[in-house]
Amino acid sequence: MVLENLKGFGKMTLQGIVATQAPVVLKGMLNELLRRDDITVAKVVVMVEKNQSLWSHLSPEITHSLYRAAERVPDIDFLTVEWFIDAIREDHRALASLFLGWKKARNWLARQIEAIKAELYPVEDIS
Repeated sequence: MVLENLKGFGKMTLQGIVATQAPVVLKGMLNELLRRDDITVAKVVVMVEKNQSLWSHLSPEITHSLYRAAERVPDIDFLTVEWFIDAIREDHRALASLFLGWKKARNWLARQIEAIKAELYPVEDIS
């Protein structure tokens, strides 16, 4: 009985650690994605102007990683436009400035974030 309680406590503690570290891990994934896929201001401007989906531009490797992370993290409510800009501010200053200074880009980013949240955490139809 005590061992089972300890296992349950350990699992809860691990889930808590994963949840609290999710923003740090996602920040690293985000910056690596932008760097590896050479996401430039020019590319983002085209995506904004054409209202292209960010999700559709992600590699299968990245989407798979995001789905796996979503299985371990109860929610990503921390993921907002402000968080995103802050997360890329150091490594991708030009992109951060684009989102800060161009309302259309900021609105596009907000829609992309909501679409990604919906993709990772679909609302179940209870009807």
